[in-house]
Amino acid sequence: ASEETSEMVIQETRPVIDTESGNRGSVLTKEFLERIPAGRSYQSAVQMAAGVTGGANANVAGSAYNENTYMLDGVNITDPVTGTFSLNFNFDAIEQIEVLTSAFDPEYGVNLGGSINVVTETGGNTFEVKTGIYIMNGNWSPRLDARYASDGYELAPTDFDSRFERYEVGVKVSGPIVRDKAWIVTAYQMTRTLIANAGVELPRDFDAHYLLTKLTFQPTADHRITAFLQSD
Repeated sequence: ASEETSEMVIQETRPVIDTESGNRGSVLTKEFLERIPAGRSYQSAVQMAAGVTGGANANVAGSAYNENTYMLDGVNITDPVTGTFSLNFNFDAIEQIEVLTSAFDPEYGVNLGGSINVVTETGGNTFEVKTGIYIMNGNWSPRLDARYASDGYELAPTDFDSRFERYEVGVKVSGPIVRDKAWIVTAYQMTRTLIANAGVELPRDFDAHYLLTKLTFQPTADHRITAFLQSD
C-alpha cells in the first residue's frame, strides 16, 4: 500500500504603509449600507463612520456642521452659501461612501471638517430592477408628558402633539446598453414627509421627487466617459 501526502503553503505579506497619502477615514460599502440601522440617505449613513456625530449636516472630528466638503462622483456639490449638502437622490443608487475625517489631500478643497465622497452605481452587464416602499412612523415611539418646575413653570412641552411620518417609494433600473462597453443607471424616488415638532404650531410637511440618470461608456480599459443627470 502506498500513502499519498500533500503540502499546502500559505503565504501572507505584511501590510505596507502608504507613504503617498495621509488620508484618514472610513469607506462605507454597498453591503454595509444595505444593513445599517439608519435612515435611507447618505447624510444619515455618514453618522456610522468613526469620528462623525450630529444630524443631516454632520459634525466631523469636532468641526461645525457647515465646514465639510461634499463630493458626488468626484464633483464638489457643497452648497457655496451655507456650506452644507446641496442635493438628495435615491439611496439605492449609492455604490459606496468615503468619509475622510483628517489629513486628506488638497484635491478635496479647503475645509475644517471632513470630506464626504458619495460614489453612485455604474451598472453592469446584468439587467436589474429594484423597487421598494418604506414607511417610517414616529407616532409609534414613546411620548413624554410636559415637564414643569416646582412653581408650575413649563420646562418642556408634551410630546403628544408632535408628529413624524415619512413615506418613500423608489425604483432603480440598471443594465447594459452595449455589453462590456456602455451601461446605464436610472433611479427615481418620491418622498412625503410630515413633521410637527412638540410645541411648534407650524408643521413642516413636504413632498420631494428625486431623479438620477448615469450613463457610462468605456471604449478602452484605460478610458471611461460618464454623463450624469440629477434633479431634486
